[in-house]
Amino acid sequence: MGIGSHRHHVTLRDPDEIPDPITWWCSVQSIGSQVIDGQAAYLFRGRYHAGITLETQIDFEGRTLQVQAINDVDERHVSMVVTAVEVRGRK
Repeated sequence: MGIGSHRHHVTLRDPDEIPDPITWWCSVQSIGSQVIDGQAAYLFRGRYHAGITLETQIDFEGRTLQVQAINDVDERHVSMVVTAVEVRGRK
């Protein structure tokens, strides 16, 4: 997974409805010390996107990650940070 401070283009999927666009530019950072349900956690940081909820899945470089937490949304709804874990092997 291309982790780093540079920008990544990811696709957002949701079982319900996502407003256009369904893509999101963000940075990706591994949370090396944090594991959720046996899976490594990642922070995604980018501009605020109204379509991101706890139901959202993120497709990135051939992997699917599930949003586990919306950590921070700035008070002007300009940027946000979410935690996601890889879906593989999870029920």
